[in-house]
Amino acid sequence: MQKSLHQLNNWCAIFIFTILMLPNSIIGQHYFRMKADFSIKEKFGDGKMSLTMGTLYYDRNYKKLVYDIKFPQKETWVIKDTLFYKIVKGELIQQVLLPLMPNTTIFDFALNNNMDNFGLEKSPYKINKIENEKDLVISTWLPDPKMAKALGKIVISKKKAKLFGIAFYTPKNELVKKQLFKGFLTSAGVTFPEEITEILYKQFTKETKLTTFKNLKVNEMKDENFYNFTIPRKK
Repeated sequence: MQKSLHQLNNWCAIFIFTILMLPNSIIGQHYFRMKADFSIKEKFGDGKMSLTMGTLYYDRNYKKLVYDIKFPQKETWVIKDTLFYKIVKGELIQQVLLPLMPNTTIFDFALNNNMDNFGLEKSPYKINKIENEKDLVISTWLPDPKMAKALGKIVISKKKAKLFGIAFYTPKNELVKKQLFKGFLTSAGVTFPEEITEILYKQFTKETKLTTFKNLKVNEMKDENFYNFTIPRKK
């Protein structure tokens, strides 16, 4: 009996140690990475247009958003922390500061199952009112009063309980940007928009960007060199 109890204690200790050694992606973070082919069609204020195509990789543990660009030319874009890196033929040719972090993008929201409210539940924003308009449920979110001079309201619309659109405003209630979501892809229980239309409003013009996704794959254990892309040092 004492020997059996001793063996049981040893087994429990080994089990607990094994659990503690598992990566965060397995414990409490079931969905940790995603991959999808994409195309981006942009129309600028001067009427010029561009097309970019490739494959996107995002891993919540590495906190890197990686775009493997295949058209119009082979290059790699990486967003890590608040920096954008552009790599061509293994050489870092551009580094730009961005007001964006990978874990505050729709890719992270989808993996964390809080895409419907665009992750605002865990932000300085609080819901102010909810309205119904035909088949849409529209919610208005206001920033913390302490940040009202810097941040404007955000309006989210849902259709059939799924994210339909989101609009961003300045503190003076001027529309800055809106995004519309159409169709949804599903992989391993994760839902992600098939098409995102973004309209950026400027003083005298506007710019549009249409991004489409396909071949969504979640928690795929391949392409580690892209998910954890090594950013070369600038020469």
